Amino acid sequence: MLGIGDFAQLTGLSAKALRLYDKQGLLKPAAVDPWSNYRRYSAGQLESAIRLKALRAADIGLAEVERALLGRREAAEVLEEHRARLAEQRQRQDAALEAATALLDGDARGWEIQERQAGAQHWVGVALPVADGTDEEVTDEQANAAFGALWEALAAMDNAPIGPFWSSMRAGSTEDDVELLCCWPVARAVPADWGIPEWTVVRGEVRAGPELAVGWRHDDGVAVIDSAVHPAVVALLAEAERRGVDLDLAAMRQIGRLDETGDAIGIEVAIPLT
Repeated sequence: MLGIGDFAQLTGLSAKALRLYDKQGLLKPAAVDPWSNYRRYSAGQLESAIRLKALRAADIGLAEVERALLGRREAAEVLEEHRARLAEQRQRQDAALEAATALLDGDARGWEIQERQAGAQHWVGVALPVADGTDEEVTDEQANAAFGALWEALAAMDNAPIGPFWSSMRAGSTEDDVELLCCWPVARAVPADWGIPEWTVVRGEVRAGPELAVGWRHDDGVAVIDSAVHPAVVALLAEAERRGVDLDLAAMRQIGRLDETGDAIGIEVAIPLT
């Protein structure tokens, strides 16, 4: 029998780790002295311990380690799943490195910011909670479901959308709350008591007046940092602030650009000058 120190030296697992694995049932000692509580391991446990060490060295979580130690088939499944996760993580890391390189080393792109006259426009939207003090975000599937449900409900009341969809952000009920508004422009205002079951409906009107706008295509190859605003919006906000606009993100509209088949090919962002 081997003491915990000798067993740790032979396996590369620390004594602290061996005590943890004992507590979690991953690697129980062959014997425990009832008086001293000293753990003793058998030579026959060395192979299992070294397998456990190999799995942990590959950054496989304890829950998956437990499954991998059940048998060859389970081990193969765990390793393949972990390999797939690492490949996906590496893809995200490579994309982030490319974006960082382009952002830090590349020349700043000049964005064409246009000033134009916006017409008054009724709109109806669905409010989705984006953040409530957590890091959770609205998924594309959730946003698409909101746009779809709203379109169908408006069409059913003979007030179908008359232009491309757009979205905006607004503050929620507390300082940490943020909501995404998924909106459609409509020909007429909807009644104040009109709504859609299970959705929070909001309504309003785009005021007529001058606005600044900038646009881009999804396939233009511009480096975008995950979860950060698009560089074109950075340029738009800087120009609006230069003109003395009191920036209000709730007034900024992110409008979908569609091709002739209705597929989204880009984005246009507009912010009022007044």
